Amino acid sequence: MPTPRPLDDVACRTSFARFRVASIVEGIALLVLVTIMIMRYVVFGGDAWFTSTSPLWEHVSSVWSPIHGLIYMIYVILGFDLWLKMRWALPRMLLLMFFGVVPVLSFFGERWTHQQVEVDLQQRPTLQDEAEAAPGA
Repeated sequence: MPTPRPLDDVACRTSFARFRVASIVEGIALLVLVTIMIMRYVVFGGDAWFTSTSPLWEHVSSVWSPIHGLIYMIYVILGFDLWLKMRWALPRMLLLMFFGVVPVLSFFGERWTHQQVEVDLQQRPTLQDEAEAAPGA
């Protein structure tokens, strides 16, 4: 069985730092979106469900929804970047994407991902380990 290519510790940690920020921003953005939807359809929705909404919350929703969509796309791209740098299996990538879909889950997913990054960087060979072991380094 061939030995796996070493990870780049610095690139992995940098990628995770970007993903961490994106996770927190996505979590907050999703909570804001859920709050807007509750205000639009439940609190100010009137008697008929989904038919009579407040014009203010309808406008706020139409402005915030695309912003949240852009934030989620950035989150996905940064999650993909982390996944590539860590050389994880496909199910891990799908899990990273799922963390950004369920409200509040991105905060827990970020902590779990941090632990996984640390464990993998401890257990798997890195370029920095090779540089330290090389003679004359």
